[in-house]
Amino acid sequence: MWITFRYQIVRYNTNANIGDIDMKKTLIAAAATALTVGATQTASANEAVTLMEQFYEVADTRPFDLSALAKFYAEGFVDHHPNPAIPADAPVGLLYQLLADGAPDSVHNIEMILPSGDDTAIVVWSYEGTNSNTLFGIPSQDPAAAFAIAGIEIWKAKDGKLTEFWHVEDIAGLMAQLAPK
Repeated sequence: MWITFRYQIVRYNTNANIGDIDMKKTLIAAAATALTVGATQTASANEAVTLMEQFYEVADTRPFDLSALAKFYAEGFVDHHPNPAIPADAPVGLLYQLLADGAPDSVHNIEMILPSGDDTAIVVWSYEGTNSNTLFGIPSQDPAAAFAIAGIEIWKAKDGKLTEFWHVEDIAGLMAQLAPK
């Protein structure tokens, strides 16, 4: 498990477009925490792992269906690192709608989903696509800008629903890739 996870972090840092030292430190800290938590737990699938496999299948299906994705979230769902560009009263899952609208060909490449305890899944992914429409306020270019970023997430589940979410993704790298050339 360590070698595979370490490889993902190294591969991510090698492909980064900008030297965001804070992002690298955060990803490494998140990876170390994930590995520490995961190492003390059993390595069998749990409810959160199963939910995440289903979740990303729905999140990456086009045309995107926000109501189908919203069914995964529990009432009172907590995003511990909310995107400041999304209003607090917005429907859960709106971020995935914005991603699908701005980059209809975008897809999460799930590198791994690790169980942690009975109710938590750690997801490591890369995300790639083409900014063929406006994405996070950045209009598409001619030709459209391709992008690829990495991220790590920790999801908690209870009674078949996602209840909490912690995440780190390379937003600065995404913005740099989408910036007009």
